[in-house]
Amino acid sequence: MKKTIYFLLFGSVILFSSLTYSQNNDINRTLSNLSTAAAKPYVNPVISAFGSNLNSGWVSKLPSAKIFSFNLDLKIVGMGSFFDKNEKTFATTGAFRFTSSQADQLVAGLPAAVRADIKNQILSQDFSVSIAGPTIIGSGNDRVKVTFAGQSFTSNGQSFPVAAQTFILNDVKGFLNNLQVMPSAAVQLGIGTFLGTNFMLRWLPDIQIKDLGKFSFWGVGALHNPAVWFDGDMPFDLALGGFYQKLTVGTIFETTAFQYGVYISKTLGSIIAFTPYMGVTTETSTTTINYDYEFDTPTGLSKSNINFKMKGKNTLGFTIGASFKLAILNFNVDYKIANIRTLSAGLNFGF
Repeated sequence: MKKTIYFLLFGSVILFSSLTYSQNNDINRTLSNLSTAAAKPYVNPVISAFGSNLNSGWVSKLPSAKIFSFNLDLKIVGMGSFFDKNEKTFATTGAFRFTSSQADQLVAGLPAAVRADIKNQILSQDFSVSIAGPTIIGSGNDRVKVTFAGQSFTSNGQSFPVAAQTFILNDVKGFLNNLQVMPSAAVQLGIGTFLGTNFMLRWLPDIQIKDLGKFSFWGVGALHNPAVWFDGDMPFDLALGGFYQKLTVGTIFETTAFQYGVYISKTLGSIIAFTPYMGVTTETSTTTINYDYEFDTPTGLSKSNINFKMKGKNTLGFTIGASFKLAILNFNVDYKIANIRTLSAGLNFGF
């Protein structure tokens, strides 16, 4: 069974892993060149994509309006969040520390007698610079550039102007190389019904993705059909749902996500059935980014731990989809309309 699960998941993550494999780099090394001001816009596109993927694909089957009945289903689900073209590049200003070699270039035109002193001054402080280039999903052929506007320094009682220069960060490029869709996959187990409620568990077995690290997540959720408390039949199925998930990607990203929603569906048929469904949801996601920023000082290489949180853009979503049942097999596909558009598909085995 484990081999079957891994095989089904493989199709959803192969694009992701092949793109990261080709970079001959790793995300830790990439981010170690970026201060907080640059790291935030650089990783921003995947933050919302992580959250939207986690908050998608949960619901394709609503619980029956029964006090108690037994049903069990195993679902393999794949999710893909779409990126906009304008998310492939960024431009910002902020604090930056120059490396020793960059400082050498800045002082190259100064008199030899003051170069060492002014270089040490440069290595001892942050500078406000312009930073622009590809984001994490941008082109692997482009590099992030840092532009220094120029500044005067004092040495031996005299002022020496250091001219404006632009530096290319060779280790910071479009890490995911023009990725169009952020894919993800999960195994989902559902069981019910108790007091009109189905309970769900979702997880992704640890998968090592080259250059990005170990990719895994888990989640829990529940769907409740309030019609269980009323007499008479409703013309459609109704459910209220709530879900929580946690994702880790290597040692860099940790995302938590919550979703609450109202869902309706209508089943046409029995052994062979067609069920259109839709849902209105509110969702949140928060990603913590953690890495070591490396920079040179007058006494050598130094590291500063960077840790910050970013929230996903999705708040409200409208999902529309359909499932197709043949005996114990059920295939579904749905599309979420939100700030981050997400397509989900799943294959259920249940009774």
